[in-house]
Amino acid sequence: MINRTAVALLITLSVPALVTLEAQEPAAPAPEAAAFDQAAALVAIRASIKGREEEPSSAVFKNVQILGEVPAGRLLRIMEYGWAGSLGVKCTHCHLPGKWESDDVPGKDIARDMAKMTRKINSELLASIEGLKSNPEKPVVNCTTCHRGQVKPATSMGK
Repeated sequence: MINRTAVALLITLSVPALVTLEAQEPAAPAPEAAAFDQAAALVAIRASIKGREEEPSSAVFKNVQILGEVPAGRLLRIMEYGWAGSLGVKCTHCHLPGKWESDDVPGKDIARDMAKMTRKINSELLASIEGLKSNPEKPVVNCTTCHRGQVKPATSMGK
């Protein structure tokens, strides 16, 4: 039996977020962002944390508000493949190169809020739907569930 409260909350959370995101088209990248070499930046960041990859992200990097308990090396992979890959963007979608801790790029706050939303969906809403199963683990949503490699989340089935 489906928990009607969970479904209503999921709809309430999802629909306004999708409408809001559709209205917020990404700004054109700054000239320095267009020339950004993500591979080189990641090599430099990994070199700067060498030997500290297993420490909590919040102890290695500045201004980590989400996933601070995750090891620093894993956080880089989550951002590179999970977040950037799921949206089809580079680090500069959320960060200023060389000022990684800065909150000056709106994408960073949006990503934080989206991470909170997926945590709530996974830990509370999906968990409250009786009979919902996924093999071998419990069902989850992530960035790719909606974004499918695009900044704007999918709101309809492709042709």
